[in-house]
Amino acid sequence: MKKIKVLLAILGILIFTELALAQGLPLIAKNLKVIDEKAKVGDIVSQTKKGLVRSSVPYDKNIIGVVGENPIMIFNKPTTTTLPIITWGETLVRVSNENGQIKKGDFITSSNKPGVGQKATENGFVIGKAMEDLKEKEGLITAFINIQYAIIEKPEWGGVLAKIARGVAKPENIPEVLRYIFALLVGGGSFTIGFLSFVKALREGIAGISRNPLARKSIITAMTLNLIGISILTTAGLGLALFVILYL
Repeated sequence: MKKIKVLLAILGILIFTELALAQGLPLIAKNLKVIDEKAKVGDIVSQTKKGLVRSSVPYDKNIIGVVGENPIMIFNKPTTTTLPIITWGETLVRVSNENGQIKKGDFITSSNKPGVGQKATENGFVIGKAMEDLKEKEGLITAFINIQYAIIEKPEWGGVLAKIARGVAKPENIPEVLRYIFALLVGGGSFTIGFLSFVKALREGIAGISRNPLARKSIITAMTLNLIGISILTTAGLGLALFVILYL
């Protein structure tokens, strides 16, 4: 009898979870003490030395979640100083179009405006993804909360040069600027050396064929192998440059 009850309980939990997921409901929330008295439903909150407050730093790495309303699963007992903070799942988030028009699927991050999110346009911490367009300057939209570090920018060489130009003006960005410069040197150097080596091999091959036409096949074979080796080394150099940009 006890085994049957346990199985039924497990089955009930699974069914409940499936229904909640299907409906996109906010699944996980915690009653946490928020010292910011102006925090309200939809506001993004972050952890500070003083306590939980509305987020006011773009791409804040200390984002905790969003103030929710009637979450399905909630931990900790409520008090007069706590608010339900959604840490995962679908809920309303207060956002603005200050950093660009928010469309469905865009990553949302914190902004300079307390509690209000904005479109994420560069790499950094985000609160989640928009599930609908924002049709006004500022308001509440449905978003799926999944706090993470998101890669927004594509590692295009033009974007790298622009990143370096912007970073030089800020001393705190020097390590990142050096990283991009190193990536440019590695990638550009690999391509240049590969191209020059190919031209040299081609020139020598043509000259060798003109001097000894009977050895044409062996010279072409040697040129082909040389080209393959150069291509592999060049690709490896470019791959290393992209690795430096994306992961270091």
